[in-house]
Parts: sequence; structure tokens; C-alpha cells
Amino acid sequence: MSDVADREESARLRLRQALHRAPLFSDLDTNTMFAIEGELTPLVLPGGTPLFHQGDPSDAVYVVASGCLGVFRHDDVQTAEGPALIAEVTPGNIVGEMSLLSQSKRTRDVAALRDSEVWRLGRESFDALTARHPEVLPALMRNVAARSEVSDAKRRRQPRTFALLPTGPDVPSARFAVLLAAALGRIGDQVQMLGSESANEEPDWFAHCETANAFVLYRADPTLTPWTQLCLRQADCLVVVRNADNDLPTRLPFEIEAAQPGAIFHRRRELVLLHEGHDPRPGSTAPLLAGGLYGQHHHVRLDLQSDFDRLARLITGHAVGVVLAGGGARAFTHVGAIKALRESGVPIDQAAGTSMGAIIAAGVAARWSDEELAERFHRAFVQSNPLRDYTFPIVSLFRGRQVTRLLRTAFGEKDIEDLIMPFFCVTANLTSSSADIHQTGRLWRWLRGSVAIPGVLPPFNEAGEVHVDGGVINNFPVRVMRRLGRGATIGVDIDTGGALSAGESVEDAWSAWEFFRRLVWHRRETLPIPSIVRILLRSALISSTARAQRDRAACDLLIVPPVDHFDLLDWTSFHAAIEIGYRSTMEALDQARTLPVGARLFIA
Repeated sequence: MSDVADREESARLRLRQALHRAPLFSDLDTNTMFAIEGELTPLVLPGGTPLFHQGDPSDAVYVVASGCLGVFRHDDVQTAEGPALIAEVTPGNIVGEMSLLSQSKRTRDVAALRDSEVWRLGRESFDALTARHPEVLPALMRNVAARSEVSDAKRRRQPRTFALLPTGPDVPSARFAVLLAAALGRIGDQVQMLGSESANEEPDWFAHCETANAFVLYRADPTLTPWTQLCLRQADCLVVVRNADNDLPTRLPFEIEAAQPGAIFHRRRELVLLHEGHDPRPGSTAPLLAGGLYGQHHHVRLDLQSDFDRLARLITGHAVGVVLAGGGARAFTHVGAIKALRESGVPIDQAAGTSMGAIIAAGVAARWSDEELAERFHRAFVQSNPLRDYTFPIVSLFRGRQVTRLLRTAFGEKDIEDLIMPFFCVTANLTSSSADIHQTGRLWRWLRGSVAIPGVLPPFNEAGEVHVDGGVINNFPVRVMRRLGRGATIGVDIDTGGALSAGESVEDAWSAWEFFRRLVWHRRETLPIPSIVRILLRSALISSTARAQRDRAACDLLIVPPVDHFDLLDWTSFHAAIEIGYRSTMEALDQARTLPVGARLFIA
């Protein structure tokens, strides 16, 4: 009985501490506080349990004594985890008062983000309290206004507590946890790791661990023990860790969330694939992804600190994503931009692009060095012009076999999922009239689709749908990267203006005879009208120019190298374009270093 009495006394102590901090009760005298305490009834909410749903009758206000509640909104675009989390209610705060004051139904969903203890004050008691003590209303209204400001900010909440879930005894979970904790410590000072020895602690003890540390790691057991269940309830993010070389199916205790009736949200789920001394084999990753169960998967080599640093940044929202625009031969500036970012110590944690930008971004995601990027692209585009296999122009001017061969040689049978870094590219789906984002599938195939300039290269057909160059719709997919919510975005855009011009005396289309005369008597002079290839290439890009300003505004750091003097098809400008991309990026980084500390998101 003494243990029960001790727990009850501990709960009462937590309640009194919460009441003294709560805006509704903090100014009341001692006798009134004791009277109110007698009208409160306790509720224990395991992590993930709803407190109330949008549309429910407003019959009470709740005081949070320990743990943490989340307020969720349904009227926004749904995230992978469900409704958008717009506010957190921590110990000493109240929730549910807004609908009581307005005498309306609940306007939001509220659920326990982790094991929580709340105390309920019914409507009649609430009305009696505010009638006897109208002085509490100003503080209450300030609390309502402050929460509304937080809600209006629409900032994505990043995880701070992580449950590490090994898939079996073959996973070196202890070693992994230590290395991840060290990487998190390089981001946010204090990191605490908790194991099964903490299973009997009270909810407020776990809350103190979160308050005292930037991040908390819960090391779960390989099976669904009571400790593992607690880890699942406490964590913001579930990190599943498996040996990538083990072909056995993944069996995990996720039933605990699926079985919860009326669940409001699902925690983010991440998959970590551990490798011992080698990169993933082509085609080996897709079978391990459990059909889209995970928000993102991560390849981590146990012998590389940089892999753990990248993982830590990605799961905490401190990552840097690089987006590279399409632009023909002008896109070689991206090679110089990547070199400058790396030299300056800016981490690149995920990469994306369209058309030529997608190909270079794929090389970055494959972890090619600066020298390898330059050497591969010089060999593919300068030493061997990919646009040389002309064909009878029924579908396109070129067969596209040369481009296909180059892509298959560069990337082999690797899937997008096999890339070391998260990556996506964009194609324009002519069947559905939409921009398709590709994060899975055979890499060379979707890169081939992303560079299929209409009329120049044959379209890429997949499952009965026709895909062409993504620049037709979205040449600079910065906002797609931002929606991933993993951190800062660096965009390198290619200005395609000035790509076409005609001689001043040229007004009408030339006849075949005029072309012939020009080629015979003035063949060393530049033709005063653009070629059909240049016209088609510029036409493919011009439709996405209108959205360029919005895309550029979405960048945390924007780099636009001055390349107007380069022709879109001038592969010989390779080295000059790289140098301009390098200088422009260095200049942009120098300017970024002069910004306030809060704006320098990724500068080393």
C-alpha cells in the first residue's frame, strides 16, 4: 500500500506544481486552489492516445501535469505522419479552454505525444471558477493568443526523441547507438541515451530528460517487451535499424500504433540500413523498404563518421539539400558549385534536380568526388557529344541511344533507392499533365526521362505513361525539396534567357535554297537564325520560367551563375562553366556569412 500511496502523493505534487504555473490558476489564493484541486480528476494517457477529437463537444478543460500533448490541424495538407502538428502543450499549461470560452465544439485534435498525465476540470466547475474569479480571464486570454500565434507560424516540428529499434540480434545496436549519439552531439550539445534500466521511471522523469537535453535516444529491445512499448510511446521518431546484408524479412512491433482506436497521428518512421565496409549493391535496397512504410531510408557505413553525421542531420531537420536546375550545357556550372560547397565545408545531405541538373545531382548522391564528377561529364559530353545519333524526325531528331548508353554506363543497374544520399528527379508526365517526382526505380531510366527534350530526344514511356524533360513543367524543384522538411535548401538555378536570337534582317522563315546558299558561300559565319534543336530546347524550358521567381524565393541560399554568354548546346564551354559556377558559389557563401547568426543555416 505504501507504494500506491507514494505514487498518489507524487501525482498530487505534480498537479500542484502544474497548477501554480497554469495561467488559469496561478493567481488564485491557497484556499481556492485546494478547492479546485478537489474538483480535478486524473487521466493517464499513453503516448499516441487521443484526448479529444475535432468536432467533439467541449465539456472540460485539461491541465497537463507531466508528459506532452500535441494540437493537430486537419485543414492543411496532410503530412506522412497525418495531420499537421501546430502546437505542443507541456506541463503547467492547459488545453481545451478556447472552445469552452467560445461555447463551441472542439476545433482541433489533441493527443498525447508521449506518456502523459492530465487533470480534467469539467465545464460546470470551469464556469463557476471564472464567475467567482474574473481576474483569471485576462491571463487566460493571453494564453489563447500566444497559442494562436504559434499555430499561425505553421512551423514543422522536428523530432528530438528517437526510439532505436533493432530488427534482430544480428544488428550491432549498441555500437550504432553510441556513434549516432556522438553525431547528434555535434549538432545539439547534450544527448542522453536511455536503456531498459529506465523502464520503471515516472513520466515526469522522462520529461526532465527531454528538458535537460537537446536529444534523447531510447534504445529499444529487439522484441516487443514492455520497455520497447514504452520507447514506441515516448519517441517523436522511430528509427528502425537493420543489417543491410541480412536478407531475412523485417519483423517489427509496429502493431502497437495500428491497434490504437481513433489514432490522430503516426510517428515518423525511418529505416537505417547498416553496411560493413561497402556501399549497397545495385537493386538490393528496394526489397527492404516494406512498401513505403518509412518516411525515408538511410544507408550508413559503420566505418564512416560522415554517414552518421548525415543521418543525424536528416532525422533532426538540420540537413542541407541541394537542388540543381536544368539548362543544357550551361548546367556544367553545377559541377563548380558542388566543388565550392564541399571546399567550404557545407554538408550536402540530399540532392535533386531536373534534366541535366538531375544527372549531376545523381552523381552527387552517388558520392562521386569533384574529380570524378568533372572527369565523367567531360568524357560523356565533351569527348563524346550525346546528340549525334540523328534519325528520321517522326518522333524526335535523335534516336537517344547515345544518351541511354552514357547513362547506363555511368550508373549501371543502380536504383534510386541504392544511392547513398536521398535523391529525386523530375519528369513532365504528358499523360497526366503533371510534374512527376521520382524517388524510386531504376536510376538511369528516370534520368533518361528527365532529359527527354520534346522533339529532340524520344519521350520515355513507363507503364503506358509518356514522360519528357521535367523542365517543361518544373525546371527548379526547390519547393519539392522544402516539402521534405529536412532542413535548409541551396538552389543553383540556370538562367536560360538570351538562349535564342536571330539576325536583325531576318523576318521570315528561310527557304531551303536560302539555307543552301548560306552554307555554300558563307559557311564560316554563324547562322542568323537558331537551329531546330535550340528552338526545341528553349521551348521546353520557357514554360517553367514563370514560376522561377517563386522557386528562387524558396531557397535558403540561391546561386545563379552568370552564363548568358554560353550557348545551351555548347559542350566545349565545359571548363569555363565549371569555373563560373565555382566563383559564383564562393561569392554567395561569402555573402551568407555576413547574415545574422540565425540565417546562417549551413555555413561551416
